[in-house]
Amino acid sequence: MKREADLKRRIRSIETLGEAISAMKSLSAHHFREVREAVEPARAYRQGVERILGWAGASLPSGGGPSGLLVIGGELGLCGNYNARVVEAAVRRRAEIGPGPTICVGQRASMILSRRAVDVRRAYSAPTSARGIPDVLLRLADDILTTYVSERLSSFEVVSSVFEGVGAERPVSARLLPLEAKHSEPAPAVRYVSRDDLASAAARELLYIVLHDLLLDALACEHSARLLATQSAESWLDERREALGRRLAASRRETSTQEIIEIAAGARARR
Repeated sequence: MKREADLKRRIRSIETLGEAISAMKSLSAHHFREVREAVEPARAYRQGVERILGWAGASLPSGGGPSGLLVIGGELGLCGNYNARVVEAAVRRRAEIGPGPTICVGQRASMILSRRAVDVRRAYSAPTSARGIPDVLLRLADDILTTYVSERLSSFEVVSSVFEGVGAERPVSARLLPLEAKHSEPAPAVRYVSRDDLASAAARELLYIVLHDLLLDALACEHSARLLATQSAESWLDERREALGRRLAASRRETSTQEIIEIAAGARARR
């Protein structure tokens, strides 16, 4: 009886854990769909800002100093080795571009970077949904711009994951700064502000939307990794529950057989 009670307790624990994993999977699936729906409008807006930047002739030139690095990781657990892959790419890139300020989005990635002896100047909590991106976006963009200008950095790069399909993401490095305008078509007349003010606003807005695009992509990668991890966890829990169920059934058969043997033995003893 004690063995049966232990097996029942373990089965209940696995069922409770399975319910929690299922809830996490459903939540990640919801946020994943939300993020993917926001990608196309964000990229269309980015194209419009890039056109304005070209009209205004805006630029944010290199300062000749060291290079800054932004690392975009994740905040969620149960995502496999998602953060480890991003950090590995960031460590390699930091070694290639030399010393300089490092900013990290995602407390989990920040901790791994610190263990890899990368000095993280500032770490932000990563958004866990598309609605959470504006909360970190403005502070992050201002921090990058201020650091780039005040320390006269030669460049500011970013290492983040690019979404290529569910379970198919890869960390890449891209350049955020300096900004250089690309004159692709004649500029319309600027009526209400000076061209310098328009150029400054366009440069800042382009940095905002580029970061927004990167955060969306990273968030899609994170929830994609979590979907795969929760699916694997569900499969493992199902296997464990079935195995424990078979052990419980075997234990009950053994108990029933033992009871029948004892009853038969008692009947023979009475005769």
